[in-house]
Amino acid sequence: MSSITVKNIQYKGWKEALEISNSDIQLIVVPEVGRILHYSLIDGENIFYENSDFKGNSFKNGTFYNNKTEAPNVGGNRVLPCSEDYFHEISGYRHIPDPFINASSYSISYLTNGVILKSPISDFLGIQIERKITVNETGSDVSIHQKLTKVKSTKNTLLSKIPLTIWSLSKIKTPNTAYVKLANKSIFKNGYTISKWPDAKNHAAKNISVENGILKLKSSNKLPQKIGADAKHWVAGYLENHLFIESFTFDETSKYPDFGTSITIFGNDLFSELEVLSPEKHLELGECIEYQLQWSLHKMPTNKEAEEYLHQLH
Repeated sequence: MSSITVKNIQYKGWKEALEISNSDIQLIVVPEVGRILHYSLIDGENIFYENSDFKGNSFKNGTFYNNKTEAPNVGGNRVLPCSEDYFHEISGYRHIPDPFINASSYSISYLTNGVILKSPISDFLGIQIERKITVNETGSDVSIHQKLTKVKSTKNTLLSKIPLTIWSLSKIKTPNTAYVKLANKSIFKNGYTISKWPDAKNHAAKNISVENGILKLKSSNKLPQKIGADAKHWVAGYLENHLFIESFTFDETSKYPDFGTSITIFGNDLFSELEVLSPEKHLELGECIEYQLQWSLHKMPTNKEAEEYLHQLH
């Protein structure tokens, strides 16, 4: 018999949640908000940050939250269809993404070893995102195969000019330490970039160190911080004796968002967001972007052991 189970559960007020588990890990997917909200070892603590203010909440598809002044900070892992540079063209605000994709209700299909989440079709961008989330019989590996498809024309022709990307964002709890293996021949000075914001100061510089090609970023106690890199393999976070790794494939022949950025790490006192971005493209009707992620979760008693493990990865 298979050790994998996929079943409906009620989770913190959401009635349509799905639990995916094997003998080693547990995932909880909440289609009402289009997110993976829980990832842990069996009987272990959730690696993801969850905002208790939004327990059980759902949001009307395509409707801007809170009179278009902010996006709901639900937590967990979500996906977005374009870089932040273009949010204002969609919503009029720099911090508010496409509401059809962010926090909307996704449809769901069952698999024997996971689920398929499918977003609403965006009236803004004319796109739909599909995420196939699967696990193995044993071990902590989670595969997330993602596809963004242009299924209809945009109502606003200006929005058709926005380059699209599959941007996966995982919010992990604080305090933590984030890591990324820097590219050997980076396009960025020192292998990474510290974002400049028009409305706030970025405090990442005080928390960064680099050793043997791996950048280490301690989570912020209070002030916001963000870095970007053209990393080619993985980004990771260490939290409460657990190491979370997001692996991806880098395409040397493609253009990446934000001047060549394949990963970003954003953080504040509540969470750190490990973000991975696919190459960006302008899509014609029927065309798509596909992008594969691999997660793993490892019990590591100390930061030092986690760092030694990461140094062994390619």
